[in-house]
Amino acid sequence: MKHLAIFNYASRLREIGNTFILAELEKAGLRDIAPSHGDVLGQLLTCDSRNMSELALHAHRTKSTITALVTKLEKNGYVERIPDPDDSRGVKVRLTEKGRALKPAFDAISDGLQAMISERLSEDEARNLESLLAMCVEHKAPPKTR
Repeated sequence: MKHLAIFNYASRLREIGNTFILAELEKAGLRDIAPSHGDVLGQLLTCDSRNMSELALHAHRTKSTITALVTKLEKNGYVERIPDPDDSRGVKVRLTEKGRALKPAFDAISDGLQAMISERLSEDEARNLESLLAMCVEHKAPPKTR
């Protein structure tokens, strides 16, 4: 049995979410933020600062991708790089005052995405779907045999 529609539905769900996020950002006058910035902003809204490796790990992105996202957010005044007090060669990223001011918009967008799922699925269905998607995404390939 082929299950190719799974990727189609996952892609469409992501597109629906991104369309919603972009519309909400536009309503809030935030034209210099993209949905991909949410991975970094979400983390920094819940902690004081993180280094690039921590941001990459928690966002499931490469360090080079995180660096590009942080660079754009820094250019637009939402984050700043500061010396890592635990590593003289390291750098941490934290929100600026402008970045912290994003919290209400970020919370509203998160609530809207949650409502979008809640309107379509029961709590159990949503929990099951989340679990199944996690299994698909986090699957580790079996070791190769010789």
